[in-house]
Amino acid sequence: MKEKSHRFLIVTVMFLGLMMQNILWFAPAPFLSLIVEELGMNMAQAGLSMSIIGLITAISGLFLGGFFINVGIKKTFSMALILMSIGSFMNLIVNGFWALLLARILIGIGFGFCLPVAGTVIMTYFTQEERPYLNTVNSLLPYLATAMTFILTIPVFKLLGSWRMTLALPGVFSLGALLLWLKYYFDQTEAMQVEERLNRNILRELIKNREVVLLTIADICDMWSFQFVTTYMATFFYTEALLSLEKSSYLMSIFPIAGIIAGLSCGIAMSKIGLRKPFTWPLHLTIFIGTTMALYLTGFGRMFGIFLSGFGNAGWAPALFTMPMEFDDMTPEKVGAVYALMLSGGFLAAFVSPFLGGYLTKFMSLRTVLFLFSMPSLLAAFVTWNMKETGRKRSVAEMRYR
Repeated sequence: MKEKSHRFLIVTVMFLGLMMQNILWFAPAPFLSLIVEELGMNMAQAGLSMSIIGLITAISGLFLGGFFINVGIKKTFSMALILMSIGSFMNLIVNGFWALLLARILIGIGFGFCLPVAGTVIMTYFTQEERPYLNTVNSLLPYLATAMTFILTIPVFKLLGSWRMTLALPGVFSLGALLLWLKYYFDQTEAMQVEERLNRNILRELIKNREVVLLTIADICDMWSFQFVTTYMATFFYTEALLSLEKSSYLMSIFPIAGIIAGLSCGIAMSKIGLRKPFTWPLHLTIFIGTTMALYLTGFGRMFGIFLSGFGNAGWAPALFTMPMEFDDMTPEKVGAVYALMLSGGFLAAFVSPFLGGYLTKFMSLRTVLFLFSMPSLLAAFVTWNMKETGRKRSVAEMRYR
C-alpha cells in the first residue's frame, strides 16, 4: 500500500509537529522578562501564561477523546497543528495579558489534540519489534525541545530583533508539517467498523483496565515530581543552599543532559532485551534517590543526585510509551485513547504540583516540600512493579542481530 511506503516520512512529519508542540510550550521562557515589560504584566500573570498550557492540555486531552475516536487521527492532528499555528501567529498581534493568554490557550488545546497521535501512528505503521525504537525517539522530544529552546531562542531573537517574530516562527514549521501530513497520512481508522467507533465507549473500557490504571497512576506521580523539581530545585539551591545563580543554573543543566542520555540508552537496551518492567520501577526509585541526594548532599554528591534524577525521569519514558501497545486486546485507536488518558492525568498533575508546593512553602522549608513532592516516585515504583510484563525476553542470539 502506498501509505505504508511513506511510513518513515509520516512518522518524521509527526515528530516535527510534536517537536513544535513542545517548543511552543517552552519558547517564551528565555525572554519572559521582556514580554512582561512590553505587555505590562506582573510575574504571576507571566507564570500563568506558561503553566496554563498544562491545564488546558489535560482538560482538552480528556474531553476531546470522543472527537479523536469519531473523526480519526488524521483530522485530529490536523486540528492540533492548525490551532498551534494560530496560537503561535497570534504572538505577532497580542497587546496585553489576556490576548497572550488566549494564544496560549489555543496552543494548549492543540497540545491536547496531539496526545493520542504518536501511539496511534506508531502502532498502525510499525511492527512490534520496531515500535520501541520509535517510542524512544518520541520520549526524547521534550528534552530535545527544551535544549533547543534554551540554545536557539536567544540567537534567533537577536537575528529577528523581535520576540513576537521569534514566537511566531514555530507556527511556520507547524504549517509545513500540516501540509505534509495532509498529503501523506492515510487514516486507517476511517476504515474501522462504524458500529465499533460509535457504540463503544473506549475511555470507559480503558478505565476498567487494571494495567491502564496503574500506568496512568505512575505517569501522574512522575509528572507531579518532575514538574515541581524542575520548577523549584534551582530556587532551593539559590535561596536555601546559598549557591550563586550561575552555579544553580549550571547544576540544573545536568538534568536534561542526563535525560537525553537515559532516553537513548534505556530505549535501545529495552528494545534489544525485549523486557519493559526493568525500565520502569527501578528508574522511579532512581528518581527518588537522586532527588534526595541533590537535596541533602553537597559537591559531587549533589551533582550526581541531579544526574540520577534526570536519568530516571527520562529513562522510563520509552517503556511508558511502548507498554500500552502491548496490553491485551489493543488496537491503534485504543492505544491513542490510552495515551490521551494517561498523559492528560500527567499534565494535570504538572499544573497542580507547582501551585500547591509553592503554597506549602509558607509553612515549611522548600527543601522539605521538594522531598515530600519527590515521594510520589515511590508510589510510581510500587504500581509499575505490580504491572504485568508486556515484553518478551530475547535470547543472546536474537539481541546480537537487533
